[in-house]
Amino acid sequence: MDRLKAIDAFVLTARSGSFAGAARHLRVSRAMVSRHVADLEAHLGVRLFNRTTRELSLTAAGERYLRVCSNVLQQLEQEEASIASIQKEMRGVLRIVAVRSFGERHVAAAVAEFSKQHPSLRIELELAPGTRAPLHLHDNGFDVGVSIASGRTQDTVTRRIASFNWVLCASPAYLSGAGKLETPVDLVQHRTLVNLRHCPNGIWTFHNNSKKAEVAVTSAISATNFWAIREAVLLDAGVAILPSFCIKHDVESGAIVRVLPRWSMKDGQIDAVYPHYEHVPNKVRAFTNHLRQKFSGALEIEQSPREKKSAFSAEFQSQNATQPHGDVAVLDGTH
Repeated sequence: MDRLKAIDAFVLTARSGSFAGAARHLRVSRAMVSRHVADLEAHLGVRLFNRTTRELSLTAAGERYLRVCSNVLQQLEQEEASIASIQKEMRGVLRIVAVRSFGERHVAAAVAEFSKQHPSLRIELELAPGTRAPLHLHDNGFDVGVSIASGRTQDTVTRRIASFNWVLCASPAYLSGAGKLETPVDLVQHRTLVNLRHCPNGIWTFHNNSKKAEVAVTSAISATNFWAIREAVLLDAGVAILPSFCIKHDVESGAIVRVLPRWSMKDGQIDAVYPHYEHVPNKVRAFTNHLRQKFSGALEIEQSPREKKSAFSAEFQSQNATQPHGDVAVLDGTH
């Protein structure tokens, strides 16, 4: 038995969920993959998979062995990459996973540019649902992930790529026909468009120096994707909170405008996440640096002079807007 080939077949079968999927990746027959796995089970003296006519699933022993094999293969790849790094030209495969909300437009473009710079490197990009999807790098064989405010875990390294703003916004046409919108209190009288993954509890939180406003909104339209919410905003459907990376060009063109610019939300951040490596592979380091160079300082929206003037005027005129109002509480942050 060629143990390395058998381990490779086992890991790919586990990740793809079938012998056929592993066979396609290895470019061998399904029977060959099945034989490799059977040889490995005979060698270990345990079953690694539960097999039925319709489903293939890991046993408890299989799950444990998958973690061990993933570590072994990753270490082997690291050493091979370290040896290969003597050459200037990057080769092999770079596996990337990114949250769909940022990855579909922005990471995809960055991958295309990076690929042109390194034509001998094959890149696989997978988009994960949600906005802050957990990126299980190790178990799925990814080299690097791109996420929104992913946080730190024991088995990964996190590098900030860029910051962005959360922006309360609407279309000019909607605002011209809607009612007064001068403080967060007024939002309860407006049509609101809500991303359920970003704000599942329906509470929008704003800050204005020491003041804090929490607004319980009832969505006219809810969705699980920022780009869907953006389309609704462009079609004059209501007011929404969107990330600046989603609407920066719309704001610059005037198709979408900021609302209540003196009330802000905590900035967000885009992170690159990768496993702990003894030696970070060149391809991971180079791609992470490419993301930083492309996006650092490029995703945020600055207030225009007109917005700053409007914010100053509104601040001067609304010093008494600090009392609870229905579903809205405007709280003094010093208490």
